[in-house]
Amino acid sequence: MKKLLILTIIGGLVFNTSFGQTKKLFKYPFVNQTEFGVLFGRVKNSYYYYPSYSSYWPGPTPNGFNIQNIASVSLQTFNGFRVRKMTTVGLTTGLDLYSSTLLVPVALGVRHVFYEKSEQGAKLQAGLDAGFGSTIANASNSYETVKGGVMANPTIGFKFPTKNGSSWLINLGYKYQYLEITQNIEATDIYNISSKETRNLKRFQVRLGFEF
Repeated sequence: MKKLLILTIIGGLVFNTSFGQTKKLFKYPFVNQTEFGVLFGRVKNSYYYYPSYSSYWPGPTPNGFNIQNIASVSLQTFNGFRVRKMTTVGLTTGLDLYSSTLLVPVALGVRHVFYEKSEQGAKLQAGLDAGFGSTIANASNSYETVKGGVMANPTIGFKFPTKNGSSWLINLGYKYQYLEITQNIEATDIYNISSKETRNLKRFQVRLGFEF
C-alpha cells in the first residue's frame, strides 16, 4: 500500500511537471488570421462588330477594346503555428471572386512581425502566400471550362493587439492569379469557334480582419 502511494505521488509530480512545461513551451502556438478583402484592378474588355453590321457604321469598323476599373471581393483564413516569437508558418485558403469566376486559393503562408514599439503596442507585419487557385467552387457549364493556376500574394500591414491577446488586422497587398479559360462551342454553331484564353490577373488588395 505504501509503495502504491509513493508511486501515485511520483506519477502526479511527473504529470504536473510535464504539463507545466508543455503549457509554457506551447504558449499561444496556434494562430488564426481571418480577413475580408477587396481586390482592385483594371481589365481590358474587347468588343467586335460583325462584318454584316459594318455597313450600318460610318467609316472603319471600330473593333478593339476598352479599359475598365473593377473591384471584387475576397475572403481568406490563415491557420498556422508560431515557430518563433515573431514568425508564424501555416496554410492559407478562402474564396476569391474574379468577375464570374470563383476561386479557392490553397497556399503556404508566412507571417512575420519585423517591428514593434512595445509588446502591447501596434506591430508592423509582412506576409507572403504562395500556392494554387482551385476552381472547385466555381459553377461549371458545358460552354466554358476554367482552370486555376499559380497564385502569389505578398502583403504588409499592421496588427493592433487587444487586451485579451487577440489583434485587429489591416493589410495592403498585391495578388497575382493565373487562369486558363476554354470556350467550348458546339460543332453545329457556325457563327463561333472554340477558343482558349490565358489570363494573368493582377490585383491591388486591401484586407481587414482579426487574429486570435
